[in-house]
Amino acid sequence: MSLDAANASVCATAAGVFSVLVEGRSYQVNVAPHAEGFEVWVGLDRYFISLADPRDRASNSRQGGAAGPVELRAQMPGKIVKLLAAVGAKVTAGQGLIVVEAMKMQNEVKAPKEGTLQRIHVAEGATVAAGDLLVVVE
Repeated sequence: MSLDAANASVCATAAGVFSVLVEGRSYQVNVAPHAEGFEVWVGLDRYFISLADPRDRASNSRQGGAAGPVELRAQMPGKIVKLLAAVGAKVTAGQGLIVVEAMKMQNEVKAPKEGTLQRIHVAEGATVAAGDLLVVVE
């Protein structure tokens, strides 16, 4: 089964049981923890999956440090809730720099590498569009 996640609707119906509506078809999906991930059943088909936050993978893989300045941009429109570091601060890979609220969820923008916070291009309370420059870490 191939599906476009943007066109799926998911609703929890019980603990570990979800109703997924895709292109007018409804699927019952059962999910249970298993070893290093989850076991998922859709009808008679069984899958083993693991979940990871790509932001954590990216910061871990760059700990050696990309050379030169790195620009961090807004991933989606939102509002700057809090600045967690000041210009000139020494930061470590994965350290939170800014909290952005988007779609009623607060997301922490993390440093991609160890370095110095060179510039902050936003202020608390400001709104940003997808792609807007937030900070520069060098």
